[in-house]
Amino acid sequence: MLSTLLRRRSFPAGTPRHRVLRPTVLLALVALLYGLAQLTLVSARMGIGWDESVYASQFAAHAPPAEFSAPRAQGVPLLVTPVVALTDSVVILRIYLTMISSLALFGAFLVWTRVRTGYTAPLAALLFAGCWLSLFYGNEAMPNLYVALGAVAATGFFALGGRSRAATAGLAGSMAAVSLMRPSDALVIALPMAGLAILTRPRRIRSLMAVLVGLGVGWSEWLVEASLRYGGIAARWHAAGAANRTGLTVSVVEHARALDGPSLCRWGVDCGEVSPPALIWWLAIPLMTMVGLWSAWRDRSRGPLLLATATGLVIAAPYLFYVGYAAPRFLMPTYALLSLPLAEGAIGLVRRARPPLWHAAAGFVAAGLLAHFALQGAYAFRMSTITYESREWERLATEELYRMGVRAPCMVYGQSGVQVGYMLGCSSQGLIRSFPEQLPPRAGQAMQRGHRLVMIYSSARPPRYATGWRAVELPGRWRARFSPH
Repeated sequence: MLSTLLRRRSFPAGTPRHRVLRPTVLLALVALLYGLAQLTLVSARMGIGWDESVYASQFAAHAPPAEFSAPRAQGVPLLVTPVVALTDSVVILRIYLTMISSLALFGAFLVWTRVRTGYTAPLAALLFAGCWLSLFYGNEAMPNLYVALGAVAATGFFALGGRSRAATAGLAGSMAAVSLMRPSDALVIALPMAGLAILTRPRRIRSLMAVLVGLGVGWSEWLVEASLRYGGIAARWHAAGAANRTGLTVSVVEHARALDGPSLCRWGVDCGEVSPPALIWWLAIPLMTMVGLWSAWRDRSRGPLLLATATGLVIAAPYLFYVGYAAPRFLMPTYALLSLPLAEGAIGLVRRARPPLWHAAAGFVAAGLLAHFALQGAYAFRMSTITYESREWERLATEELYRMGVRAPCMVYGQSGVQVGYMLGCSSQGLIRSFPEQLPPRAGQAMQRGHRLVMIYSSARPPRYATGWRAVELPGRWRARFSPH
């Protein structure tokens, strides 16, 4: 079947094989397999993470909102509201997000079936869906996957130009979704499109206006929230920069070390050495991207893929040269956008090969695809296994606290305090490394209001002021201390 797709054989219209091999049908199959792979490799029973708990708690019915730091945006809280407003079940949340991410993958690359004829779009979707990042974060309440897919859709709609009102509305809607998820990313993603629109005006004036409208949705919300919650725009901007350690830097090596995990290279987390297989995979991306651009150049249809490539490189730049730490998920928009010229390159290698070399070219492409899926699938399985185990101990510790009678009104303070607080329905104060010498103001205010304060920790040493608090053992290596009533 792979050779059939790559050679782009045609079948008489109306035959069963013709219908099955249509790009739209194949793309739907990819989206379905993506959802099944999430449930198989990652599991709907995966516990909830710190960032997820913050996002989910904002509009949850069972828990008060966790502290919402300056760099965050309201896109993910709005995305998960239909579930968290009704139930505290993490399993239901995972299933819901699996469905949403699979539909988003289908919708984003569906736009490109209008831009590029043939099988570029479904193969690109398959390549991106096969990345461990896409599999691991598919059913996580995190913004990066939706920024990536929104960027794919936006560049596709822009490439279609002002052909119809639907394309213009799709461009505005895609940029609005991205700007609600991560306004700073949306601004960077918009730069190549805005620049191209300005250079080719007035032909692109409608597209430029759609980009600006989409940006305005997320940025207006961010600016209003800055004034109401963070003491002004300048204060929020400064706080967001401090949280993300922004400034001129070079974190390329850190990103290379994190290609196979862990999910965050910060707060003392050792990301290990650079993995040779992961590095080969990483270096193959720009090489195959150039092959794809060359193939599109030969077909005189280079514009859309050049736009996707430029946008992918531009969105990677801030995370490689401005943010002072590495997290593999930051580069997901780049991987999603570059999957388009990558797919074009894979198809072009085989389609342009002369008969004596066709089998060698097809074998090379097939081997590359199999290596990609095997390597990334292994990373996804390992990361999900490690994460599942650590979050399972948090869940068991939470259940033990619930059995001990911890109920709202309460506050959970300490390591994994945000996650445990969300599951218990308590307010929370998270802790990354060690306890400070004095009780944080939020925790002290909660005690003054009569809330029960539960201190939870595993590796940190309890502070001196908690020496006389009642201490209990929890599942795993977790410990808890209860403040005096």
